[in-house]
Amino acid sequence: MIWVTWRQFRTTILFGVLTPLLLAAITIAITTIAGGVASTPVLQGCRSFEMPNCVAETTQAVAILLTIGLPVLFGAFVGATVFSRDLERRTHVVGLTQSVSRRRWYGVRVFVVFVPTILAMTLLGCALFWAKYRTAPNEFAFVMGGPGQTRMDFPIFGATGFVTGGYTAMALMLGAASALALRNTVAAMITTVIATSLVLALFPTEIREHYATPSVDVLELEQKVNELYGTFPAQYGQYGLFETYPRWDIESSYVDDAGNPVAPDYESCTTVDYNEMESRDNETVGDYRARYDRLMAEDGRLRLECLRAQGIDHFETKYHEDRLFWRFQTIETALSLLIAGLFGGMSLLLVRRLRP
Repeated sequence: MIWVTWRQFRTTILFGVLTPLLLAAITIAITTIAGGVASTPVLQGCRSFEMPNCVAETTQAVAILLTIGLPVLFGAFVGATVFSRDLERRTHVVGLTQSVSRRRWYGVRVFVVFVPTILAMTLLGCALFWAKYRTAPNEFAFVMGGPGQTRMDFPIFGATGFVTGGYTAMALMLGAASALALRNTVAAMITTVIATSLVLALFPTEIREHYATPSVDVLELEQKVNELYGTFPAQYGQYGLFETYPRWDIESSYVDDAGNPVAPDYESCTTVDYNEMESRDNETVGDYRARYDRLMAEDGRLRLECLRAQGIDHFETKYHEDRLFWRFQTIETALSLLIAGLFGGMSLLLVRRLRP
């Protein structure tokens, strides 16, 4: 049965296995030849293959974006077609009328076609993680990252690490369930693309932030107003320029003393006349700077009084530290595999109801 399945789907298997392995090999080779890349938790700014110092960074950016889309592609062109074509041509009758059980007929296809594709995608995600974070030259061994730079945001999280395997398993099983339910290749492929894309979009936007209790960064109202009106942001103060650790900011808002979010009404606030900030004739630079600083201080005071009058007590930012990356990878992979298992159970029920 395994040999028959391999002969029947060897082109599909090679497509599902060689595509991610080839992408991983190309990325690792170019990164190694280039001497590595600086370890940053975001896509690098390079977007050109023409500049020698940007080739590796651009290759990694392209590979990451392709990796995000590969589970959707495999779900439609591998997961759905492995079953839908047989059902459309009614060649499944041959398999179901033999001594092989329906469960084995389904399970062998999952094992021979799906499992190698899942393993290849897992290897691709791990390879991209190594290329992006473990190849930094000595002069870039330590790279600073601000609070808005994190490995846990889209698309870095879903393309690096072993979660790619979980996504692929979910997409393949979803495709199989769609094919067995709809029994039409085109309809199953469209359903798989839409459903898989929706789930993959929900992970970073609605689900991922709930894997752990977020930390809270509290900024007093005076600090927030000073940040907005004339001073350096408070979060940059520890080392003068940047924080040395990245984090994933998931929500920022003004809150009252009970911790409830409050939307400030800036239109109701009294402000200084900004025309007064224009330079005047026969005014020295020192006089202008002094007058400008006084106006900005006054403007900040008026804003502060206005926000307090609206019941605002402080400014909160909820975030997850980047060090939780592997914990979140494990949770999201497990969740993806759970969804894959549910679709697998649904597929088994549909297989039992197939009529020769």
